Amino acid sequence: MKVFCSYDVRYDAFFKAVVKLTIDKYGLQLNIDTLKEIELIDKNDLPYEIDGKVLSASKIIVTSRLYELLPNLEIDSLKNNEDYGMLRKTLYHEMGHINDMALMPKIYSCILESFENRNINGDSIASLFWIEYVAEKRTAFFENVYNLEICDDFVKRKWHCSMADPYAHYGEKNFFYLTKLLPYFMARTNRKDLRELYLNRIENKILIQYVNEIDNEVRFLETNGLFDDVCFLKRLYTIIDKYYKTFMNKYVK
Repeated sequence: MKVFCSYDVRYDAFFKAVVKLTIDKYGLQLNIDTLKEIELIDKNDLPYEIDGKVLSASKIIVTSRLYELLPNLEIDSLKNNEDYGMLRKTLYHEMGHINDMALMPKIYSCILESFENRNINGDSIASLFWIEYVAEKRTAFFENVYNLEICDDFVKRKWHCSMADPYAHYGEKNFFYLTKLLPYFMARTNRKDLRELYLNRIENKILIQYVNEIDNEVRFLETNGLFDDVCFLKRLYTIIDKYYKTFMNKYVK
């Protein structure tokens, strides 16, 4: 496997060591046989903020955002550093997608074809929600790294959504962005006490209803075990579409 950082040689050896440690410890839990490359890129190379992304069944990219927050590049001194834990968690999350591509090829193909052809539809929206929920739930509390920053940010926003565009600027007026973040929020607040804590901090009553209905459907889907049929996600999309219309009716002026 090729592991590299071509944009800044300072990170190359450190990045290789981090990837090796992560694969040595967790690689046997996942099927990553198709993975051929993992690259660390400059965070400014992408127009939006992410920590990692699967480009294909053979390549993962991770961005420099978390690496730039580290106080040094000495692994032995970083064992209790939260950003170090998060960057390893990101690697594990993205490798989880590689694993899931082999288990759910039809669902992943639905997403990839839809976005490549710029033809986003109900099946691909529900499928994207589901794969992110599955991958995030696997890594939500990776090595007891309880990073709830995304949840804190999620509940602070008003979410007065008046548009839904996967290609527009991400922000709290974009229903697509809300639905993209929702599986992460759901997975990280899967514990009843955490969910109640965060729901009590949400001011938008429509959003609370949206979370609760999605939660009921997600719990039902989990009773089916592993599946690779987009038809299983029809009810999930029905809920997403219902709240898309509800948000638009409320906030489009």
